[in-house]
Amino acid sequence: MAVLIEQITDQQSRWNVIGFFDDGLDKNSQVDGLEILGNINDLNSYPDALSVCVAIADPATRFDLIKKITNYNIDFPVLVHPQANIGDIKRNKLGRGSIITAGTILTTGINIGEFSIINLASTVGHDVKLGSFCTLMPGCSISGSVSIGDLSIVGTGARIIQGINIGESCLIGAGAVVTKNFGNNLRIVGMPARGLRIL
Repeated sequence: MAVLIEQITDQQSRWNVIGFFDDGLDKNSQVDGLEILGNINDLNSYPDALSVCVAIADPATRFDLIKKITNYNIDFPVLVHPQANIGDIKRNKLGRGSIITAGTILTTGINIGEFSIINLASTVGHDVKLGSFCTLMPGCSISGSVSIGDLSIVGTGARIIQGINIGESCLIGAGAVVTKNFGNNLRIVGMPARGLRIL
């Protein structure tokens, strides 16, 4: 994600990437030449204004992490890669902390909730509602007037035809073709897709 931010900054000088916060890595170590600044406790005690990007793919993990961030100095900007086409900027709404990556194409009338991620080369049709803390993996195609509930993940290359409603906390498998509505807490797989209850 640091690369995405650097590529945005190449187009418009907005941010300076200073490093990562990560509970699983040692403070002051490095990843890709950038410093590990500490863990969640260090983030919550950071004294200055700071823009933060949370780029964890798993929606539930991302949701749990955001709940733990209590530092009022922090803001969560919307990140849009310069090679993404975000469509009708007057009619599309991008929620706080959302990330739109390279090659993504949005059309019009789209509402994306907070902290959602749309990955590489995905397409989103007109009047789609994508809940908060959702993840579209690379190469997804979401047709018009689709609704996807909070905390759902759409696997690589999945297709959802027009007018479909998907509930919350669903996992749509890679390559699935979704042709009917599904409720909450389902693993949705196959061509055409069928729902399996998540235990």
